[in-house]
Amino acid sequence: MWKCPKCRREFAKRGQGHSCTVYPLANHFKNKEHAKTLYDELLGKLSKKAGKIKVESLPCCIHLVSSYTFGCVYALRSGIRIHFSLQRKMESPRVREYAKVASKRFMHSVDVKGKKEIDAELLGWLKEASG
Repeated sequence: MWKCPKCRREFAKRGQGHSCTVYPLANHFKNKEHAKTLYDELLGKLSKKAGKIKVESLPCCIHLVSSYTFGCVYALRSGIRIHFSLQRKMESPRVREYAKVASKRFMHSVDVKGKKEIDAELLGWLKEASG
């Protein structure tokens, strides 16, 4: 692992390009209390299912990190949007969109509007993504 000397974030590749901008986590949730509630629920359940998850708050989104960044969370007024990467294209009506990002890697996007949607299926996908 390589640690950026400026922002102290860790990366698998030495000198990996990134933004060193630190962004307060609370800023993502200004006027988005429902999103904060869902995010807290997600993080609590995901930590139990997948082990220690590191959070990196960036201006664009909130990164979810195991030994690498495996997903991110966006705070919306109506809930949260979660992006995560798998080595397969997943077919599910819950997936709002996906994109092939490498020859064997697909980014998936799922919207969560209520606590009931943070279920075993979603947590299983995120655990798979976390490695």
